Parts: sequence; C-alpha cells; structure tokens
Amino acid sequence: MKKYLFYYVFCLCTALITACSDDDVPSVPASIGDLSTQNLVMGSGLENIIEFSVTPEDAVFNYDVSLPECQIKLEIINSGDENYRLTKVEPVSGKKGRYQATITDLKLSENYKEQFIFVITNEDMTKIQSTPIDIYFSGTSLFSFSFLKENNSGAVLKDIDVVIEGNEIQISTPFISKPQLKASFESNAEKVLVDGIEQESSVTINDFSSPVSYKVVSAQGNEETYTVTLSYSGLPVVIIDTPNQATIPSKHEDWLEEATITILNPDGTEDYAGTTSIRGRGNSTWAYPKKPYALKLDEKSEILGMPKHKRWVLLANWMDRTLLRNRVAFQIANSTGLDWNPHGEFVDVILNGKHIGNYYLCEHIKVDKNRVNINELDEDATEGDDITGGYIMELDVYYDEVNKFKSAIRQLPYMFKDPDEVNEQQFAYMQNYINTMEVSLYNDEELAAGKFMEYMDIDSYIDWWFVHELAENGEPGHPKSTYMVKDKLGKLKAGPAWDFDWGTFLPGAGFTVKGALYYPRLFQNSTFVARVKERWALLKPEFDKISAFIESEGERISPSEKMNHLMWPITQTVNGDESMNYEEAVKRMRKAYEEKLQWLDGAISKL
Repeated sequence: MKKYLFYYVFCLCTALITACSDDDVPSVPASIGDLSTQNLVMGSGLENIIEFSVTPEDAVFNYDVSLPECQIKLEIINSGDENYRLTKVEPVSGKKGRYQATITDLKLSENYKEQFIFVITNEDMTKIQSTPIDIYFSGTSLFSFSFLKENNSGAVLKDIDVVIEGNEIQISTPFISKPQLKASFESNAEKVLVDGIEQESSVTINDFSSPVSYKVVSAQGNEETYTVTLSYSGLPVVIIDTPNQATIPSKHEDWLEEATITILNPDGTEDYAGTTSIRGRGNSTWAYPKKPYALKLDEKSEILGMPKHKRWVLLANWMDRTLLRNRVAFQIANSTGLDWNPHGEFVDVILNGKHIGNYYLCEHIKVDKNRVNINELDEDATEGDDITGGYIMELDVYYDEVNKFKSAIRQLPYMFKDPDEVNEQQFAYMQNYINTMEVSLYNDEELAAGKFMEYMDIDSYIDWWFVHELAENGEPGHPKSTYMVKDKLGKLKAGPAWDFDWGTFLPGAGFTVKGALYYPRLFQNSTFVARVKERWALLKPEFDKISAFIESEGERISPSEKMNHLMWPITQTVNGDESMNYEEAVKRMRKAYEEKLQWLDGAISKL
C-alpha cells in the first residue's frame, strides 16, 4: 500500500513541476508577417513607420535597437550602402504580437531604390525573416539629362549628356538638327511634369525651340523646377573622319586620302556623303590655332545647293570676331557685275568625332563652267589664239607658286594659279601681256588716250574696287590674295574677290584701295572716272541692302558662334573687336559699313 502511495505522489509532483515549467518558459518567435506595407517612400531625414506581426503572439524577443543584444535587425538586399536605418521598434498598444518599426533616412543619398527585410535571430541562432519590403527615396532632384540618338532618329546626331549643376540646364550643341526631342532623364521624383503633362523618360516629346521647364515633384508634395535651354546652331553639319584619325597635313604636303565626309542639312537629312582628300590651306592662317582646310572630293558633286565641283574649302575665320567678314564681302561682290565670286554656307564641323567649330564651306577658285567660267587652257598649246587664255593669275607677296614673274614696271608678283603649270610659250605670252598693259598705263600719252582699255576690262576693275573699298580691305596694297582672270582672246579682268577676314569693315573714313595696284593711274583717266560714277549709281541700291544682310546673318549664326568662341577665343588683336561680345562686334561691323558706304557715296560724287 505504501508502495502505491509513493508512486502516486511522485507522478503528481512530476505533473505539477511540468506544468509550472511550461508556464515559465517564454515563447520563441516563429515567423514575421502581416506587414502594413511592402512599399516605403523616403525623403531626406524622413522617418517612416511600418507595422508587422510576430507569431506566436506571446513570443518574446529583445527589440531595443539601442542595445547590442537586440535580436531584430534590418538587412538590405543586394546593396552595400546604408542610406537608412532601423531606429526604433515598439509594441503596438492593444494589439498582442503586433509591433511598429521606425525607419529613418540618414541624409546620405537622394538616389536609392532597393529592398530590405526584417530578421530576428533567436537565442539558439536560428533566424526568421519577413518578406522583402521595397524602399526608395522620393525627392525633387534630376540626376541626369540627355538627348540620345537612338530615341531621336534624324534629330540627334550624337548622344548628348548634360552635367547638371543647379536648376538652369544650358545645352549648346551642333549635334541637334531640330527642336522636337525626346529627353532621357533620371530622377528621384514621384512624378515629373512639363506644363502639367507627366513626362516619361525617353518617350515624351517636347519642343525645345524655347526653354522647357521640368517640375519635379516628390511623393511628399515638395517641388523643384529645372529649366532646360537648348541652343543648337540650325546650320548644316559637316562630318569628316580621317583614316585611323590621322592628322591632316599642311598645304605643302601630300593630300590625306580616303577620308569620309557626310554633310547634313539643318533638318538632319543627308545632303552629301562620300570620300574626300583633305589637307591644310592658307599661308598665315595655317599657323593659327583654328586650322582651315582644303577638300578634294572623289567626284564632282553639288554641295548645299552650290554647283558641282570637286574642290571646296573650309575657311576657319579664326581672327574674325564676327565670323562674317568673308561672307559679307562675297555678298557685296556678288551684288556687282563681276563674272564670278565664291559662294558658301556656314557649317558646324565635326572632325573625327569632335566638334571643331563654325566654318565657312566655300567654293574654291578654279577654272570650271561652274566656277571661273573661262576657256580651259590646252597644256600643249604653243601658239596663236590657243595660248591667250584662260588663266587665273594671283598677285601675292608670298610668291610661292611654281610659275611666276614680276611685272616689268610695277614689279608686282604675278603667279599662275590655274593652271599652275604652263609651258614656255604660255608663260611668255602672259608675261608679255601684263608688261604691255603696264606700259599703256604708265606712258602718259597712252594713258590719256585710254590705250589700257585694250588690255583691261575696266568695268571689272571698277566693281572689284567697289568691293574692296566698301569692305576696307587693304590686302591689294601688298598685294595679297589678289586675283585677275584672262579668258581666251579676252581682256584681263579683276576678280574673283577673296580673303576678307583681316583688317576689314573697320570704323573710319578714307580710301582704302585707291592707291593700290594700278588704281592711281586708272583714276587719272577721265573716261575711267566717269565710268566709276555710272557704275556706282547703278549698284548703290544693291549696296544699301548689305547692312540688313550683316544683321540677319549675325542673328542666324549666333548660336553656332557662341560654341565656336568658347573653343577658339581670339588671342591677338586683329580687327579691334576681339574683346567685344558677339552682338557688339556685329553692331560695330554694320555701323562701320554704313559709314563707309555713306562716305564713299560722297567721295565718288566729287571725283
């Protein structure tokens, strides 16, 4: 009986002890779930609260994040950066097993978008975790802005990436041909608006012909405005790539062959594509920082509406603050009766992928039906009419052509420009022709009798004189870049006009060329003077139009000029306008022309 009583007491005690142990041992967290959100939107220094549940409801764990023994942590998925932190965990009042966690942005970055999880580590080192929670920063920042070629077919020639500094985004580029563009951007904003329309990167089209304002709105309702101002030249673009990006040789070296050239119209359409030989050109101009170039296409081609030819030049106009001097002088020349003067177009040039500035793509002075339209001299002709033309002669103190002579009386440096190679009889014919002409001018009796008119086309010499006086080009006084043309059986003519970027269109009155070349003797002949007055009366209305032309051309190329001037500041005093801004320089040029036109009108009437 005692044996059974003992056993009964033992079992009862064991049961009681077991029951007491179960009540005293706390429950261990088994899962984390029932998140109040799976998407947290942060701001700079912002605190956000997320609720979660732990099962079982009576599970006990250390949630004091200030203690090293804290069992709950926030773990970022696939990121090494800590841009936010778990700063507090506390029970939700009245909700057993329910907790709220405070997540605080650390003000370290405004550009993150990632996931994190809550992890509880039990005392036995087992872990439980929540499902991933999305978290991202929502602010009012644009991190990047670009126009990509792939998204703007025909309108963007090369990807344009912008460095954003402040709220005014200024873009100047030659790689854009029209303003209707899709912008690509990165932002931490909840939404980006233009005129109330929500923008989608790389998709939404806007018109950038005037400034475009982007309103960047955060999830918290904060706003920031970024204004994008686009300056694109609106000029044709010439793209040249040399083989293996080879350096372009000077004019005294062999042509660099097999370069590719593409010319795009302002609307992005292709005007020309082919291959070309290229080398430097010019004498003093080749020594300047911005280099001029000569082009020789593989076949005669029409370029930007200009007649077909192989030979073209890219004038750099480095020393010309306005970039307009050559352009305007050629316009004056083409307003006269001169047979032919160069035509051209302002372009932006891309050489081996790099924008190298504004250039004047211009016709080259050559004998051709589309240029100086005279008889092409037969290289084998040795006598008779066949050796009387055609010749383009250049007068230049550089005196650097192969075939050249100095005139007998004036010792002027005549060079055979085209053709540059002549035989003995042809050389002798032209030398004798020039010397005979000089005799007719410097013999008083022959001058008075107008004998020189048998050799000189005086209308051409008059019109050529107008051009140089109006442009105030003193180059013929050296002489430099002075051309004369003689056709088969024809008289010697002045022109074409060339080289006006130095020392031209300057303020001040007075004759510029009346004392150069043969003009001192020509103006001693009454018939010549009378004809000057007749030609002036005829052409003056055309010359009156040039002032407006200067202004309109200045406005047209202004965006391109701004880019050009940043690349090629003028480092020496040439025309006296180097320190002026572009608008001031153009205004000065226009005023100088108007004053010279008015002065010359009075001076000619008094001859």
